[in-house]
Amino acid sequence: MKNLIFVAFACLMMVGCSEPALQMRAATYNVRFDPAEDALTGDSWAERKGSVADVILRHDFDIVGTQEASKDQMPELAELLPGYDYIYHSYGISEGFHNCATYYKRDKYELLDQGTFWYSETPEVESIGWDANDHRLCHWGHFRDRATGREFFFLNSHLYWRLEVARANSGKVLVDQVRKIAGDKPVIAVGDYNSREETPQVKDILTLLRDAYAVSETAPAGPVNTDLGGGNFLGPAKARIDYLFVSDHVRVKDYTVIDDKRENGHYPSDHLPIVCSVEIE
Repeated sequence: MKNLIFVAFACLMMVGCSEPALQMRAATYNVRFDPAEDALTGDSWAERKGSVADVILRHDFDIVGTQEASKDQMPELAELLPGYDYIYHSYGISEGFHNCATYYKRDKYELLDQGTFWYSETPEVESIGWDANDHRLCHWGHFRDRATGREFFFLNSHLYWRLEVARANSGKVLVDQVRKIAGDKPVIAVGDYNSREETPQVKDILTLLRDAYAVSETAPAGPVNTDLGGGNFLGPAKARIDYLFVSDHVRVKDYTVIDDKRENGHYPSDHLPIVCSVEIE
């Protein structure tokens, strides 16, 4: 009888000492670069950046992968996001032209490591893939949650947009690299994938990861589509090409596409951001 009581007590102690789940608001947001023509419609970065930051702060993003921002836009956005640090890597037609940048709350997450792979035949080295005419990449961070000690990988991508071969092969690259980099640790992979869900690249990604839109435990909120079209700040959104993918370790509690507008009725970017409340146990 004493042995049974001891075993029961030990089991209760193990349950009581188990690590709490990591609760997180994870997001993706193509914030658009700053071409001169946007100023003609009142949509220059100088006019939009406050609204972009307001979306991130008001909807309480804990970590967000952004795409397209230039080397000048990234620090300007960081200035408007007190409490956030960011990591990034440049891509596109020239150094600093576009960047995949991940902003995260520094008091919540410790950056353990970071790296980059390219969507090409040689992903480990800087390279342009297949029929693309500029560099496309995934920049990743390995983080530890300060409160729970749990670790996760956050991957931020922007796939090529114009021709098909580079995009069609990019899903396989992502799957292979996730296996190599993250192993069996939790993964959240976000970005502008320039791909509808029926494309081969998305189907390849879904052999390893899950689409948060499809596995959300509550009905998705907001518009379905996220892409307004290049330089279109009025909408409506035309396609769902931005995604948040998760590994089996990650529960998606909810999924929201945010359609907040600026005072002039324009959207802060030509993409709508996605945010999900997720849980890692």
